[in-house]
Amino acid sequence: MTPFHTAREAATQLRHQLFADAATSGIPSNQVIDAVAAENAEDFDISDAEPDDEALGTADAVLVRKFRQIVVRNDVPSGERAFLVAHEFGHWKLHHEGHEGCHKVVDSTLKPEDGDTFGAQKIEAYGARERAELQANIFARELLLPRAVARGLFLAGKTATQLAQDLDVPLELVRQQLLDGLLLPEPPESSDEPPQPITPTKDQIAAATSSAKTSLVVAGPGTGKTATLLMRVQHLLAEGAKPESLLLLTFSNRAARELVDRLQELGITNAHDIWVGTFHAFGLEFLRKNHEQFGLRPRFGVADKMAQIAVLEPHIYGLGLTAFNPLGDPLDWLKDVISTIQRAKDELADASEFADAVDQSAPDTSDEALARQYDVVKLYRCYESKMQANGSLVDMGDLVMLPALALKMDFAKYTSSVGRFKHILVDEYQDVNRASAQLVKALAAHAKSLWVVGDARQAIYRFRGASMRNIVRFGDDFPTHTTFPLNENRRSFEEVIRVFEHTGREGNPLQMMLPLDDVGSARGHSGIKPRHVQCATDDVVRGELAANVRRIHNLGVAYRDQVILASTHETCSTAADSLNAAGVPALHLGDIFQRPEIKDLLALLQLFIDRSGSGLLRVSRLPGLELPPADVEKLLGWCKANRPVPLSWVAAPPTGLSSKSTAALKRWATAFDGLASADSPWEVACQLLLDRTDILRAHLAGSSILDITRHIALWQFIYYLRVPDGGRVYQTVGSFITRLRRRLRVGDDRELRIPPPEADSLDAVAVMTIHGSKGLEFEAVHLVDIDAKHFRMGTDSDLVPQSLFQSIAPIENFEEQSEASNKLYVALSRAREHLVLYETKAMYNAACVAAITGAAHLFERVQGRATVSKVPASPSGSSPVAPPAAYEFTGFLSYRVCPRRYYYDFIKELSPAAGLHPAALIEGAVMRELFAPYGEEPGEPPAEVGKVLASLGPAFKDSVPHFRAYADQLLRSGRAWLGARRAAMAKPFDIECAGVPLHVSPHRITKTNSGSVVKIEFVRVKPSGKLSRQHKTLKWVLKYMAEAYPRYSFQGSIFVLSTGTEESVSPYGRLPDDFFLVPIAQALMAGNFDAKPNPWECPKCRHFLHCPA
Repeated sequence: MTPFHTAREAATQLRHQLFADAATSGIPSNQVIDAVAAENAEDFDISDAEPDDEALGTADAVLVRKFRQIVVRNDVPSGERAFLVAHEFGHWKLHHEGHEGCHKVVDSTLKPEDGDTFGAQKIEAYGARERAELQANIFARELLLPRAVARGLFLAGKTATQLAQDLDVPLELVRQQLLDGLLLPEPPESSDEPPQPITPTKDQIAAATSSAKTSLVVAGPGTGKTATLLMRVQHLLAEGAKPESLLLLTFSNRAARELVDRLQELGITNAHDIWVGTFHAFGLEFLRKNHEQFGLRPRFGVADKMAQIAVLEPHIYGLGLTAFNPLGDPLDWLKDVISTIQRAKDELADASEFADAVDQSAPDTSDEALARQYDVVKLYRCYESKMQANGSLVDMGDLVMLPALALKMDFAKYTSSVGRFKHILVDEYQDVNRASAQLVKALAAHAKSLWVVGDARQAIYRFRGASMRNIVRFGDDFPTHTTFPLNENRRSFEEVIRVFEHTGREGNPLQMMLPLDDVGSARGHSGIKPRHVQCATDDVVRGELAANVRRIHNLGVAYRDQVILASTHETCSTAADSLNAAGVPALHLGDIFQRPEIKDLLALLQLFIDRSGSGLLRVSRLPGLELPPADVEKLLGWCKANRPVPLSWVAAPPTGLSSKSTAALKRWATAFDGLASADSPWEVACQLLLDRTDILRAHLAGSSILDITRHIALWQFIYYLRVPDGGRVYQTVGSFITRLRRRLRVGDDRELRIPPPEADSLDAVAVMTIHGSKGLEFEAVHLVDIDAKHFRMGTDSDLVPQSLFQSIAPIENFEEQSEASNKLYVALSRAREHLVLYETKAMYNAACVAAITGAAHLFERVQGRATVSKVPASPSGSSPVAPPAAYEFTGFLSYRVCPRRYYYDFIKELSPAAGLHPAALIEGAVMRELFAPYGEEPGEPPAEVGKVLASLGPAFKDSVPHFRAYADQLLRSGRAWLGARRAAMAKPFDIECAGVPLHVSPHRITKTNSGSVVKIEFVRVKPSGKLSRQHKTLKWVLKYMAEAYPRYSFQGSIFVLSTGTEESVSPYGRLPDDFFLVPIAQALMAGNFDAKPNPWECPKCRHFLHCPA
């Protein structure tokens, strides 16, 4: 049970004590506060004061425990006053007098614009101060309007605004309670029974009671790492240590949450005074307490990757970059540069030290990579100077690097912040980076004891900056440490242990440096041998997966105690979909931005900023906003012709619509009245979902796992709308859409795939990646796809100079090879009793990972036979389309990317531009200026680029000169190739390729050698690569051209405007009948226009927000 659930229960209990049966109904806030403060209850005096009264200091409200008094500012509305007072009652009931940060309201979280950045919210909840404030907030919300009450009143017909008025509580409080009550699963009530005591082993006792100044506890999977750490806490407190002198650092929010829960369960007095949190949360608190020492403002934000890019991007144009092109859309390489800067900070390297590392590595670096690294040096220096000059932002790397360096240099200066920590405990030490290790070292130098626990064979987070060097070479940092191994596994049965023990030795490079000790099993033998299921096809894998989950469930293992593990998110999604389709409940959010209920909301937001009205395809089917399909077509056609102001057609629709649509648009007018693109997306969503439409109500029916998953996804997304994005204090609908596309392109949305803690109690199979399973355990583990390709060594980016890293061993890529083996070790060791591995032979060159093949004697090998039907793709919903006489060549290329994109572009002819990067619009304008359609006189180039630049608006005001420079660069390149300012396209031709008629429109056709060699030439903006779709499709076309016209020799070329280079293309030779382009062509002719989601292509697609509709 989380501390936040504890706060809810405390508020619920108090409310029931005061109001008995009436507690489950709506009660005005003043009555609630009066009842709590009454003499026969908490006996408190509530005093009002001027905002600048000394009694308040800088707070909105203050709890004066000694006099049982709450002082609250007198200039706030009555509803907000009630919340502030209830917040202080939360501190009174939950926290003792000496608890830090519990004397005043620091941040009520009621106003979205006052909230923290996305980066800060990722880490804040498990810092000690922030945790206490959030507890008090949740107590206040639940006291004034319990979730269950809010839900019942909403389902009875009340809106959010009506509830706020009736109960005199802030509207934001109502919104949060409604969303939580309507969309989150209700967690089970906490048990009054104390946890069963565990008899510790001698090894655990020795580790927990260590008197050494520095202790390293080596704890393999299931050996009681967390229990031993908690025993250490109990031992220190029993020896007289004060709770506030303990600092417990861990790697992840989930681990911090578990430790807080476990400490609470143990009933340790004043356990909340122990500082428990992540390294980043500790660094954030440290920097906020000492902000002036670092040139930071008191309430600085934490930049996530998007905010970091926003800091750097405006300044890249004058840096003299040679390897990276700053013009156009630099996001694809900027995200890698930002990752490199973060990686440098993980190694405690500022811009100057990074430059030194580049110089040192130069003799062993290729010229191409070295040029990129020197560009990174320039970019890092620029980024560093802009961040320092800003003063209102730090990044994730700063949160650890800055405290580590500051404490190493002058610990005494910060004694008031960290001097009280006399006992340092660190969990999951194998997952820390070099900066974290140095922070620990600086803290430990002034502490009485350092106690760390970890396991080198569970180090799998190198891609996040972690380095197993810190634990493998622990003695280099702490020469006098004492090691305590834990060698009794209490999690798994003997049969499971022998499997992962084998993989931890065989083929793992760590074995020659850190031989794996024999591990005993406290549980003994189960008599159940792990299974290795060999499957001929993916359909068999899906069938066997469902069959084995059911088989184990019939043995008495709950669904929630089983997990599906895979290496990729895509495999996870496929597994979850197949289980649910087979009637086996599986919980998996996946990419929430591809979920239909989220697409509905994105399409709603799209309408506010898109002149094409394309979002109508989805929105016109939502409850209360339905429009006849024929009228939707008329509206889309009218919008295409007139490009009206977004949503202006609601009040002034085109003529010719049916009476049904006319009536419906009046409902639209009421729903959208007063809302605008300049509003926050949170405000728009809450108004539409909680006040003005029945869209949300329609989702609330049903209690299946698919229904619950849909509710959770909606909750994740709606709250995501509330968070200020990156470094911006406030975001609008327009900025949200633009930045969402960019966030997805840089892969910075992974947090939204993780269900909230309220989902932990659902009886459904968990589905997650191996990396996501770290630290968890299940009765049954199903490891899907044990192909060797998923357990191969990863490599560091060539943007990072190798001299930046301190090697563990003289063997090349030692750490990378070790982590590849560790990944399998971690996956297998999650299982308690049942372990099932699935191997598929469906892929070309499929091969089982060697460590499993070598452990065949430990498995029951089974030939998979069960099958299930493939989960059908979401229906496209498109009407049958008459085939054209010939398909456009560019259309075929589009179809290869995504059939649905082809449908929208070439059949529906939709042209939304909402959220697209201006560079994409510039590139289209450049092509229109360079080329006239075939048969037209080229004439003077139209001012297409100027039109685009003029349409960009104030959001891109400062970037207009750079977009102009980009356009000029492309135009110069194109005109040099043409030998003219503008030219007409070449004469199109038709060619039949494997039965599909293609209409090809080249940019130029030239003949050489007396006309016998025909060169078909195309122009594109960016390089495509020899294995690109355009290359392969052009080779295919050229092959059929050569067969159709044997007297000619055909060649192709693709000229790249951005580089000024030409890519040569030769025709294919003999091809098999089932060549991969043939079934694609057949699907096109058959009218298959189903969507083909792709994490890289979708965010760049103009139809992303409404597809598939």
